[in-house]
Amino acid sequence: MPYHVLKDGVPLWYEERGSGKPLVLLQGLQFPAGYFWQKNIDALAVSNRVIMLDLRGQGLSGKPNGDHSVSRNAADLAEFLEALDIKDAMLFGVAFGGIVALKFMQEQDSSRLRALGLCEMSPRVISAPGWEHPTFGDFPEEAALAYGDGVRADRSVLDGFLFAAFADPLDPAVMAEMKAHMYLTPTETVAAIIDDMVKPDYRDFLPRISLPTLLIYGRRNNPVMPGDVGRWMAERITDGELVELDGGGHSIFWEDPGPFNAALNDFATRR
Repeated sequence: MPYHVLKDGVPLWYEERGSGKPLVLLQGLQFPAGYFWQKNIDALAVSNRVIMLDLRGQGLSGKPNGDHSVSRNAADLAEFLEALDIKDAMLFGVAFGGIVALKFMQEQDSSRLRALGLCEMSPRVISAPGWEHPTFGDFPEEAALAYGDGVRADRSVLDGFLFAAFADPLDPAVMAEMKAHMYLTPTETVAAIIDDMVKPDYRDFLPRISLPTLLIYGRRNNPVMPGDVGRWMAERITDGELVELDGGGHSIFWEDPGPFNAALNDFATRR
C-alpha cells in the first residue's frame, strides 16, 4: 500500500494500475479512491497508467488538523506530481475532485499536464444573479455558507445529498457500505472542505484553460446538476469536449460505467 509523505508530514495514499500515459483521478468528497473508482479502474488501466489518490484528510490518507482548503489540496497535488515525476498526464476530477482540478489549473504549474477532465461539477457552486447553473439548480449563498456548520451539528444532513446523487435508489446494503467508507473522512474535515469549496467562482477562468478538456455529465434524474452546466462550460473552454450520458445522474461513473469508461478512455488515448 504505497504512500507519498508530503513536506508537512501528511501521508497521501495512492495506487497505480496499468501502463501508458498517466491518467490521474480525483474523486468526489469523502470517498476513498479505491472504493469510488471500483467500477472504472480496471477498464481505464487497459490503456492508461492510472494513478488514484486520497487527498489529505480523506480516505486512507493522513488526517491532520488545520488547512483543508481547495488551495491546500491543489498544492498537495502539485507536490505529489512532482515527487513522483508524473509528466504528460491527464488530470480528471469528479465533483469536488473537479473543483480541486480547476484550482490546480488556476494556482499551480500545469506544465506536467497534457489534458484535463471535469465531471459533474459547476464552476460556481452557489447561486448568483443571472447564474443558471448552481448546484441543485438553486443553492442560496446563506444556505451554502451554513452547510458546513450543519454537517458539524449532524452529519446525517449529507444523507439527502447521497440519495440525490443516484438516478435510481441504491440497495440499502450498498448505501450502508458507502456510508461506512465515507466515514473514513472525519466529520470536521468534511465540514471544513465544504466551508471552502462553496466559495470559489471559476466562471471567468474557464476561457483561460488551454488544455484539451473533457466534460462528462449524467443527464438522467440528476437533481444535483439539473441544468446544462456541462454545455455551458464546453462553450467557454477553448478546447472543450462534452459527453452527456443518459444512463445515470450525478454518479454517472458508478451507474453507467461502461459508456463512462469508454468516453474517458477514448479522450485520454486521443489527447
